[in-house]
Amino acid sequence: MRPEPTRRDDPAACVATAALRAALERAAVAVTLAPGDSLFLQDDDADALYLLDEGEIAISVLAPSGRKLGLEIITEGEIFGEIGLFTGRRTASATALGVARLRQVRRADLLAMIRPDPDLAIELIELLCARLRVMSERHEDRAFLPLSTRLARLVLRLHAKIGKPDGTLPVSQAELADFTGATREGVARTLAIWRGQGWIRPGRGSLRILERAALEEVAASPDD
Repeated sequence: MRPEPTRRDDPAACVATAALRAALERAAVAVTLAPGDSLFLQDDDADALYLLDEGEIAISVLAPSGRKLGLEIITEGEIFGEIGLFTGRRTASATALGVARLRQVRRADLLAMIRPDPDLAIELIELLCARLRVMSERHEDRAFLPLSTRLARLVLRLHAKIGKPDGTLPVSQAELADFTGATREGVARTLAIWRGQGWIRPGRGSLRILERAALEEVAASPDD
C-alpha cells in the first residue's frame, strides 16, 4: 500500500505522496526562479508539470477586463501545472514570490513513467480532480458569497499555508483584493471593521490574526 501524502493544515493542498514524489524526481529537471520570475503565463503552450521543493508560487489569471485574479499560492511539496500538461495550454500564470526551487517533469517523461505503473496514473488523476474541485469552489465563492465571508475564508486558508506562528500573514491588501475578486477599497473597509473589533492587526504588507475564532465564524456564514 502506498503511504498517504504529508499535508499541511490546508486540506486543498495538492501534495504528492512519497511514492509519486520519488517517481517524479527520477524524471525531473531542477529549475530555480528568482523573486518575481514567471514560470509560465496564461495561454502558453504546456508540456510539463512541476513539483515545488522550496519557496512559494502564486497562481493567477487575467480576467477579460485585464484585471489580475489570484487563484492559489503553491507551497513546498505541492504538484502543479498538471491541468496544462494534459490540455496542452496553460490556464493560469505562475510567478515566484521569492526564490523558488522546483522540479520539472516533461509530458513525454511522465507518460513513460506511468505506463508501467497504473497506480501512479491514478494518483495523478486524483490530484487533477482535487485541483479542479478547489478551483470550482474558488469560483463559486466569488460568485455567491459576500466579501466578508470570502475574505475570512481566504485569510484563514492562506494563513494555513504561509502564515507565521504568531498569526502574521505576509499578504498585502492589494493581494487580498486580487484573491477575493474585490476592490482594494472594499477589502480595506472590511479589514478596518475587523481591526475595530480586535480580530486582526494590519501591518505594512501584512496582517496579524488576533481572534481566529471570530474569523472562523464569519468564514462559516454565507450571509453578510
